Amino acid sequence: MVIDNALGREDGYHRLLAASALFSGAFCIDWLVDLMVGKKPSHILGQLDEAVHDGWLLQRTPGYYCFKDAKKRDKWRNSLTEMEQTALHRRISDILMGEFADDDSAVHIAADHLLHIWNDIPRCRCLVRAGDVHLEAYRNEDALQCYKKVLDDLTDLSGEEEDLLFSETAIKYAKISPGRHDTEKVLSILRSAVIRAERRESKSNQALLNMHIAKNEWLRSHYSNALKHFEQGWAMAKELNDSKTMRLATVFSTFFHFWQGRFRETIEIYEQSVPDIERYPQRGFPLLAIITVGYCYSQIGQVTQGLGMLDSIRTQCEENGDRYMGAYTLGNIGNILLEIGRIDDAVQFLESASNQAQQVHNDWVWINVKTALAYAYFLKGEKQIAVDYLKEFLQASRKVQVTVYLYPHLMELCVAMKEGKLEQTDGLDLKKEIRDTLNSENIFMKGIAQRCNGILEFMEGAHYDKIMQSLMASVQFLEQSGSQVELSKTLLSVARVELAWGNKEKARELVFRATSDTGRFNERFVPDDLMGLVKDRPEGESLLKVILNLGQQVVTIREFKDLVQHIISTVNGITGAERGAIFLLNHETDPEKPMLRASKNLTTEQIEHPCFVSSLKMIEEVAEAGKGRVMGINSEEDSGTFSNENIRSRICVPMILRDKTVGVLYHDNRLLSSAFKESDLELLSYFAALAAFALDNA
Repeated sequence: MVIDNALGREDGYHRLLAASALFSGAFCIDWLVDLMVGKKPSHILGQLDEAVHDGWLLQRTPGYYCFKDAKKRDKWRNSLTEMEQTALHRRISDILMGEFADDDSAVHIAADHLLHIWNDIPRCRCLVRAGDVHLEAYRNEDALQCYKKVLDDLTDLSGEEEDLLFSETAIKYAKISPGRHDTEKVLSILRSAVIRAERRESKSNQALLNMHIAKNEWLRSHYSNALKHFEQGWAMAKELNDSKTMRLATVFSTFFHFWQGRFRETIEIYEQSVPDIERYPQRGFPLLAIITVGYCYSQIGQVTQGLGMLDSIRTQCEENGDRYMGAYTLGNIGNILLEIGRIDDAVQFLESASNQAQQVHNDWVWINVKTALAYAYFLKGEKQIAVDYLKEFLQASRKVQVTVYLYPHLMELCVAMKEGKLEQTDGLDLKKEIRDTLNSENIFMKGIAQRCNGILEFMEGAHYDKIMQSLMASVQFLEQSGSQVELSKTLLSVARVELAWGNKEKARELVFRATSDTGRFNERFVPDDLMGLVKDRPEGESLLKVILNLGQQVVTIREFKDLVQHIISTVNGITGAERGAIFLLNHETDPEKPMLRASKNLTTEQIEHPCFVSSLKMIEEVAEAGKGRVMGINSEEDSGTFSNENIRSRICVPMILRDKTVGVLYHDNRLLSSAFKESDLELLSYFAALAAFALDNA
């Protein structure tokens, strides 16, 4: 159908503007020439110039025009009937698909028109490609719209090509739909996709679809169904022995262990793929999986290492313009800071995460950040703000039928309500939350629930044995999970009970144990009523234990990769560093130049960035002088905000073997303001010597 017949008007100028109004952005005169059959290009050009003169259009570049504003465009678009618009959308999409098949920008424009019409297989493929282009450009909401339209259009079509395209598109849709669309509707699409994949014997699609079903069943707290589908998908992936499918299945395995609260196992799966030098994303590991791993590191006690990993990803997301993943990163950093008692810093990150998530429609982050903000403002004493955030969370999570909770904040708020420290919120009951959580499959959250149960029993005056039964169950679950942070909090709860029953020495031992595993954050965990028990704590006891353990471990590790990662991770944990690296001297250069050999949370790109120049100079000077150095941020540089340019504190020591410098150990902080001290040089020098010896043997 040509434009003249579609509009049924005689005025060519009006026909031209009405057709042009169907383009959301800039449009090319060549497209209008193909669209307006029988019209000379010179005539069309004249009418476009006239429209520019009349104030309707702007000329962007030679041959390209756009409407001056959306209101003017809508005026002309609304002059067309629905039937006329449909006919023109179809004709425009055919022109763009036919003449610009290899041009991603034209595919993107064609998608704007395909979204308004029913599409056959070729048009659906174009729409899927447009969704992929959107996804690569971090426009997740636009990608989701394209994939959903394809699924709608293919619903009533049957055939091998249709079935396979439906299954493949359902997988892409499911990756970015959590928190946006009703979980039951997502599951309905995935179940239909499984039937189609089975019909065409596509084992790879079946494996991945089953894992996506598992994810969505888990979000609805249907744990047995989730585990069943995950096991089916995992078994199919292993049976296929296809490298791509196995990589994707391994990523799902990472998430599934995280959803079960098994933080240590999540890290073990990830570290099997980690190279000597950090890079993001890792091959086979998308950013979201690495973000999840960063949170897990913080939970197992390697807080600064987890923060350093997340901060590196945050920097990359900012540089790439990936605000969608950036929101995940900000939210996780905020959660970690909240859990270690850095409340004001946590609020800064959580509010940034909330704002960014809302802007890019990352509803999963937006929903979960609300509970964290509610808990943070409760701790700050701003209780009305806390209640407002809590109500927003409850309303949003119920809307999309997400009932699984992966963080402890909601339970902690319920305890505060029971204690009368926070206004009771409709729909929340501590006993119900405890009961539901204990029926879940998340051992981390079960540990939180058992602790809250013990606290509740303590408040209600239950017998010592009953309270201790709940609290020790919490300890067991959290030890299984690997969560050192929450385990420490439970141990402090046990200490309070022991103190209440007059067992002061037992309470003291528990407080010592609770604070020995949380590094430099220990005092933030200890409440005022227990602080007196740690005043006479033997200094250096836990540090000596770590040093001895490392000395025993490095002599047994033979793989170079495992050894360097172990050394950097241990030093990060002891010194409170977020990032670390080993530089070995290149003996083939004159002077010998330090070359990056292994890193944690530091990528090659970050080391080559101008912001790292001062650190490189420090590394070279330490290598040349053979003497360690500590550097902090200048007071005028520290704006109080978290900047990619600011390294707040750094420490570097030489690695000396047989009186010769063979490399350097480097560590720094960008998020936490805690500075390295001169006394840390002696400690780090010990590790540097140990590292040099161990690496020489390896």
